[in-house]
Amino acid sequence: MDIFPRPSGEIQRRNPQQDFELIQRVGSGTYGDVYKARNIQTGELAAVKIIKLEPGDDFSIIQQEIFMVKECMHHNIVAYFGSYLCREKLWICMEYCGGGSLQDIYHGDIGHSNLVSCDCFHSQGLGYLHSKGKMHRDIKGANILLTDNGDVKLADFGVAAKITATIAKRKSFIGTPYWMAPEVAAVEKNGGYNQLCDIWAVGITSIELAELQPPMFDLHPMRYFLSLSLPPRSTAFHNFVKVSLTKNPKKRPTAEKLLSHLFIDQTGLTRRVAVELLDKMNNPDNHQHFSEVDDDDLEVNNSPQPCLSPQLNSLSDELGLTDERCLTVRRFPGSESSPGLGPRRLSTPEQGNKVCMGACFSKVFDGCPLKINCATSWIHPDTKDQYLIFGTEDGIYTLNLNELHEATMEQLFPRKCTWLYIINNNLMSLSGKTFQLYSHNLIGLFEQLKKPGLASQFQTHRFPDKILPRRFALTTKIPDTKGCHKCCIVRNPYTGHKYLCGALQSGIVLLQWYEPMQRFMLIKHFDFPLPSPLKVFEMLVVPEQEYPMVCIAVSQAMEPGQVVRFETINLNSCSSWFTEMGSTGQAVDAIHVTQLERDTVLVCLDKNLKIVNLMGRLKSNKKLASELSFDFTIGSVVCLQDSVLAFWKHGMQGKSFKSNEVGISDPSRVFRLLGSDRVVVLESRPTDNPTALSNLYILAGHENSY
Repeated sequence: MDIFPRPSGEIQRRNPQQDFELIQRVGSGTYGDVYKARNIQTGELAAVKIIKLEPGDDFSIIQQEIFMVKECMHHNIVAYFGSYLCREKLWICMEYCGGGSLQDIYHGDIGHSNLVSCDCFHSQGLGYLHSKGKMHRDIKGANILLTDNGDVKLADFGVAAKITATIAKRKSFIGTPYWMAPEVAAVEKNGGYNQLCDIWAVGITSIELAELQPPMFDLHPMRYFLSLSLPPRSTAFHNFVKVSLTKNPKKRPTAEKLLSHLFIDQTGLTRRVAVELLDKMNNPDNHQHFSEVDDDDLEVNNSPQPCLSPQLNSLSDELGLTDERCLTVRRFPGSESSPGLGPRRLSTPEQGNKVCMGACFSKVFDGCPLKINCATSWIHPDTKDQYLIFGTEDGIYTLNLNELHEATMEQLFPRKCTWLYIINNNLMSLSGKTFQLYSHNLIGLFEQLKKPGLASQFQTHRFPDKILPRRFALTTKIPDTKGCHKCCIVRNPYTGHKYLCGALQSGIVLLQWYEPMQRFMLIKHFDFPLPSPLKVFEMLVVPEQEYPMVCIAVSQAMEPGQVVRFETINLNSCSSWFTEMGSTGQAVDAIHVTQLERDTVLVCLDKNLKIVNLMGRLKSNKKLASELSFDFTIGSVVCLQDSVLAFWKHGMQGKSFKSNEVGISDPSRVFRLLGSDRVVVLESRPTDNPTALSNLYILAGHENSY
C-alpha cells in the first residue's frame, strides 16, 4: 500500500529529470532544498524545490504551497511551472530569480539606498494576493527576490494561507518572530488575525532593508515583544513605516491603500532601480563605497596605531614590528631560554616540580612586552591547534601552543580588552575606549590573519543620514552594553540555558545564549545603582527560578549557623530587587565567589576558603573539607576537579579538599593569574623590576573543571 497520499491531477507522476536538468544547489526553503535548473526542451532556467517526503508528513501543507502559487499569476509573484512526485520526492518547479533575495544583497554589504524602493515592488504583488483572498504570513527580505532583469518577485508561500468566507481569520502561530504582527503573536489570547498581518510585515521589512536588520533583532525571540514606538517624522518613508506598523489591525491600511502612499509615488517604481542595485552587487569595483567610523573605530582606521608598549618602541628593530602596525609580537631575544627548547617548570629547588598532584607550569612565552589583563584558550575545530587568547591594553592577541618554536603572538582585534569568554567558536570580549561587549567570529578572524593589512571587520559603512554597523562582520558590538565594566557567565544546570550578565554604570543587562542564531541575545535590562567599587559580580542559579540571581556583595552572617550572606539581585522580579537570600548586613571583603554545584558555593575571604550552600551555611561532608585556610592573603583562586589553587604575590599553594597540599614560593618573582577558563595561565615578573618583560606559563596536565 502506498504510504503517501495520492497526488491530485495537478502533480505529475513521471520522472522530472526528463524535463529539468539540475545545475546547482542555491539554497533552502521552508520544506526543502532549492536548485537552479534548466528546462531541457526550452533551455529556460527554473528554480526547483525538492522535498523528500517521509511517512507521516502532512502532504496537505505541501500541496498548499503548490496551489497558492498556481492560482497567483502576477508580474510581482514568482511564476509556477509544474510539480512532480517521483521516488518519494516532490519537485516544485518555479520561475528562477537569478538576482537572489533582497537579504542576499544586503548580506553583500553594498550601498542599499535603493533597497527600500525595491521593497515597494513586492507590495504590488501582495495587493494582488490579498485581492484573491490570500495572505502570505512570512513577508521579509529573504522572501523578496530579484530576477536578472530587475523584476521584483514575492516568493516562498510555504506558510501562506487562504482566507475563505467561512474562516475569515486564522488561528495559528506561524511566521518569523521579528516580522510578526502583534495580533499574530497574541493569537491564542485575542482569537485570530487576517491579511493585515502582512502589512505589519511590510513595515518591518522596510526597516530591515533601511537598517540591515529588523528592529529589536538583538532581543531573544522568546522575549521579543511587538510594540514599536516610532517618533513622528515628516519624511514620506518614515510615515510609510509608521502607518504600516499601526498596532491596531482595524486601523492598519490595506495593501491597496498602502500602494497609494506618497512614499511609493515618490520612489518611481521602475525596473532601473533594481537593475542598478544588481549591478552594484555584481560589479562592486565600478561603484564608490563610503566608510564612516565611530569613536572606537577612529583609532583603527584614521590614525596610526601606536606601538604596543614603551619597551617595543626601543626594541622595534629586534622584535620585527614594522609597517604591519605592530600586529605581531615576538619573544624578546634577550630574555630567558626560548620555550622552543622545551617546557620550563616554575618551581623552587626544595619543592621540586610537583604542583597540585603532579601537574607543573610550562613556560610558553619569554619576554612578553604586552600588558595583559586576561586570558583564555581555544582549540581550532579544523586544525585542532590549541591557542591562548590574551586580552591586553593594546588589543586581543593569540599564541599557537602547537607552534611554540615560532614564539609569536598575533593580533586578532586592536582594542583594549579586559575580559574574554569563548562559546561555540565565538569570542565574547569587553573592549574599546568606552568598554562595550563585543562578539568575535574566531574562525573568521583566524582566516583574516592569513591576509595582509588590517581586517575589514573594524569598519562601518556610511549610508544616507545614518551610520550603520556591518551586521555580518566578523566582529560586532552587542547593543545596549556600552559602559559595561564587568561580566559573568553561568549555565543553569536545571534547564541547560547559558546566561551572560553585564554590569553597567547604572544597572545590569542580562543576555541568554540562543543556539539557532549562535549568539547572546538581550533578555532584560535593569536600571539601579551598583556598589562602587563592585568587588563581587557573579550569578547564582537557584532552583525553580528561570533566571539566575546576581551576587553583588557578601556580608557577615546574620543568623545562627550561617557563615556568610549573599547580597543578591533577583533578575526574575521587576519590583523586589533584593531577595530574602540577601540582607543589609556588614559587608566583608570577598575576593572570589563561585557556584561549584547546584547548592555548593565557594567563597574566598582574605586567607580562607569556605564551601557553603546558597543560604550561606557550611556544607557538611565527612569526606571533604568545608573550610581551607592559608598563611597568606589570597589574590585569586582556581577551582580544579578535587582541589583549589590559591595564588598570592610570590607564589601559589594548592590544597585538595581531602587535605593534601603542595605549593611553590619564589620571593624573587611576582606572579599574577591571567585566566583559568579551560587552561590556567600565569604571568611572572622579577620582584625587583615590576616593569620588566613578563614570562607566561600554563598549568600543564589540568583543565579547569568549573
